[in-house]
Amino acid sequence: MSWSLPILNRDGAARWTFGFAFFILVYRLLTHSLVHQMQQPVLYETDFDYTYWLYHFTGVPRLLADNKVVAWIFDSSLLCLTLYCWTTAGRHRWAVLCCAIGWTLYGLTYNSYSHHHNVSIIGVMVLPYAFLVRKERKFRLMWEGVRYFYLYIFADAFVHKALLTHSLFFLPNGAEFIKTNQALFMVQHPDSLFTGLYAWVITHPLVAYLGFLTMILLQGCMSIGFFTKRCDRWLFWIPILFHTVNILFIDVFFYELLILNLTLLPLSGTRVSDDGK
Repeated sequence: MSWSLPILNRDGAARWTFGFAFFILVYRLLTHSLVHQMQQPVLYETDFDYTYWLYHFTGVPRLLADNKVVAWIFDSSLLCLTLYCWTTAGRHRWAVLCCAIGWTLYGLTYNSYSHHHNVSIIGVMVLPYAFLVRKERKFRLMWEGVRYFYLYIFADAFVHKALLTHSLFFLPNGAEFIKTNQALFMVQHPDSLFTGLYAWVITHPLVAYLGFLTMILLQGCMSIGFFTKRCDRWLFWIPILFHTVNILFIDVFFYELLILNLTLLPLSGTRVSDDGK
């Protein structure tokens, strides 16, 4: 069976990656989330893991966040580097390295001062590093490694919900998530079509639970990718559906993580055989 989705080569993967990163930066600009828009925050969070503790120990976050000029320079440099890597298809390692480090520093800084471990920014913090390698074989290994990391994100979320917290078996979950996250919208837009939809789902908790259950099972389906690549053409659409339902019903925006969806596209010269390899 032939692929119906685009087939990437190294240059194509680079253009899609850095092009996607550019749109993430634009979105962050429009939502006032860049470093120069943080208004020199005082409080920060470091107990996500030791990475954040060590990062703040270096003093770099305060250098970026406390100085308006430095913050502007950092954001402008990240924009220019991202566009440069896009136009050159990531052919210059110095630019790719600076861009990758810049996105990593931005993600750590944003998460620290927003006091929230923003999962959706992880993709653009990781994927640019794949273009640091020059040899085609090593690039394919890096690209495939990020693919497994992406699958792990969904598999880990499934295991956490289904086996560790057992929230998979808690009937009120679906309706309660909608109440918690859409209550303000429903109050502010009482005549909205979505408010009517949310109200109907909330008053039918079984429907809400089945929707919640379906989303968790879709996360679990991503684990298929650990054993075969034959299903990647279908797995590609699961995160898109998952994140769309999330933003519509529980107001959680994870579209930025879809940059890792690129790793589910086939690379030119890679043949997916009948045994899935």
